[in-house]
Amino acid sequence: MPAKRPASTDGLTVRRSAKTASDYHAARLNQNHREIIPKKHCTKVPETNGYYILDYNGGMKLLIIGERINTSRKINGEPVIEAAVVNRDADYIKNLAISQFEAGADYIDVNAGTLTSGEPEALEWLTEVVMDAVDAPISFDTPNAAALDRALKVYDLGKGQPMINSITAETGRYANMLPFVLQYKAKVIALAMDDSGIQQDPAKRLSVAGKLIDDLTSAGVPLDDIYIDPLTFPIGTGDDVALTMFDIIEKLQAQYSGVHIIAGLSNVSHGMPARKLLNQAMTILCMGRGLDAGIVDPNDRYLMALIAATETLLGRDEYCMNYITKSREGAFEGL
Repeated sequence: MPAKRPASTDGLTVRRSAKTASDYHAARLNQNHREIIPKKHCTKVPETNGYYILDYNGGMKLLIIGERINTSRKINGEPVIEAAVVNRDADYIKNLAISQFEAGADYIDVNAGTLTSGEPEALEWLTEVVMDAVDAPISFDTPNAAALDRALKVYDLGKGQPMINSITAETGRYANMLPFVLQYKAKVIALAMDDSGIQQDPAKRLSVAGKLIDDLTSAGVPLDDIYIDPLTFPIGTGDDVALTMFDIIEKLQAQYSGVHIIAGLSNVSHGMPARKLLNQAMTILCMGRGLDAGIVDPNDRYLMALIAATETLLGRDEYCMNYITKSREGAFEGL
């Protein structure tokens, strides 16, 4: 049986999907945010298969997309993930999925992009293995339409709303990805790049992000399903990399109320020593500007603890219930 989140004796598993109390009452439970809160703060909704929703404005927790099932990742310099995918080592992949899910991942990202041939078959296989391992939705991380097609065809929508990672404003890629977003009613990560390529210029990235938001919503994609990735550059490429990112996040939040902001935060530390420290600092600082989703390593216990603490301090954790619950469960022990 796929791994499920543990039950609680004093609370209920909750899916959150919005930023306001009225949105909670609308029961759009498509964001798969889960946490344990006391029953007195919940309202049961019959159409939601027994899940409960908040009946007050409890704020939003960071949507965690687990990044570890990616064939480009190396362990001690070795392409261990790629080898596991090529050799169809299901047990190894299942363990990666389970460990991330149990650590708090809301989505499990799957990426087989380093395979020069066989990516469609590999992504389909990864989808089936992850679904067998955990009761969590999947983020499909590929620009390859053939691979995405095969993976989505075997995906069980009962696991939750799928996420497509990613679409861009590049003419060909946008045209290839949009039909999948619409057909599967998927969440979509939209990278702030167009036919001119990846640009460090903040004004350009902001302009491209705005175009993507306008085009996607015009095509029928709900604003709540759009996750803008402003692109995270390595800090080694410029002293203002992080400051620029903070500014873009704030401007997106101000100009497009309701859109989500996501980032592959570990990119900031590429090529640097002690990468985890930079990743942790970048995550917290971006959250303070309005980031509400992250592609991160949920098995980094210290990072996850910092995220929980930051959510509390930012007013996203009413009555500090999530923080208190995590403490009682031992999430902060030994840190």
